[in-house]
Amino acid sequence: MKQFEDMKLLILGSKEYPVGTNTGEDPIPSGGIEVYVEQFAEELLKNKEHAVKIISRRFKGSNGFEQTDNLYIYRVPWIKGFFLRNATFNFMTFLKALRIDFDIVHANGPIATFFGLILSKIKKTPIIATPHGLALEQPQYNRMIKEIFSVLEKIAYSKASYVVFSSEQEKESFKRKLDFLPKKYRVIHPGIDAERFKTGNAEKIKKEFSVGTRKVITSIGRLIDVKGLRYLIRALADLKGDFLLLIVGDGPQRRELEALVSKSNIEHIVFTGQRTDISDILSATDIFVLPSLSEGLPLVLLEAMAAGKACVVTDIGLPVVNGLDALVVKAGDVKDLRAALVKLLDNEELRKELGKKAEKKAVEDYSWIKTVEDYSSLFDEIVPAAI
Repeated sequence: MKQFEDMKLLILGSKEYPVGTNTGEDPIPSGGIEVYVEQFAEELLKNKEHAVKIISRRFKGSNGFEQTDNLYIYRVPWIKGFFLRNATFNFMTFLKALRIDFDIVHANGPIATFFGLILSKIKKTPIIATPHGLALEQPQYNRMIKEIFSVLEKIAYSKASYVVFSSEQEKESFKRKLDFLPKKYRVIHPGIDAERFKTGNAEKIKKEFSVGTRKVITSIGRLIDVKGLRYLIRALADLKGDFLLLIVGDGPQRRELEALVSKSNIEHIVFTGQRTDISDILSATDIFVLPSLSEGLPLVLLEAMAAGKACVVTDIGLPVVNGLDALVVKAGDVKDLRAALVKLLDNEELRKELGKKAEKKAVEDYSWIKTVEDYSSLFDEIVPAAI
């Protein structure tokens, strides 16, 4: 019987490894899957006997293959374009994986899971799928594409050896929207380095953006439709108060959002672009906002919680309790979002109380040590069953 210490894990679905390899070839920046895979692999590799193999996209200046100790990185070509970038990457990943030796497939997202299922049948290996939210909910897709994704997700996640949900809330949301649960699933929380977000250089950020005495509202993520930033901007359009909104990140919706800000004649919003000093930005933040229309469990939310920040999130199945460790508002509801922001801007004690409880939850529930232990247990269970 093999044990996980002898296992070779193949990770699919990360379009950029490491994050930062894409220097502009793809205008859509990497998101939560890429950040998650990079951190997950790093933690797994702390056990020197683990072998982790990752297939990602090849960008200018990056090598087709790299190996550092037990980390193997394979990079494949892909075709640019909104509808082609993901499909061609996953197809080329499939072709590359046919020539790689591995014991377990860990697929992230529906397309990676679909190709991973075919791969697992050919290679006779088990496959673990992590949804990271549902593609059928992405507002950037038209109705036909959403229907295709609905069918694809039902097939992919019903056939996987195991489906891993990031939280109980994501599991329940999955069941409600796809009308089934996989026969075999587990809830395994992602981990975070909580200590990293307990300290940061707030003064550097306040000086850079001339914050002064203003309260800082921060939203972090890719600038794409599903992130719901247009609702956040509209919520602030006629909001009175001494505050500054930092929109951290980049993406294809940036020009549209900047035009919306200009049209609304709002002066207290700054687009920072991509940043690597997230701990500093969170340190300077008073209120963190996640206005998304759909998510799995975004690491940036856990980071904001670990930083002890008062959070406003949408009701999309995130592991928070309204009024206890966050304020939860209806997704896409400008009025509801504005009311929550007003409530926090005017109540320092409430901000402190929500932030304190959010930090406690992040530290206690989202440890990488626990995450790796849970995955290792799952690997040990499914590999002998597949042999």
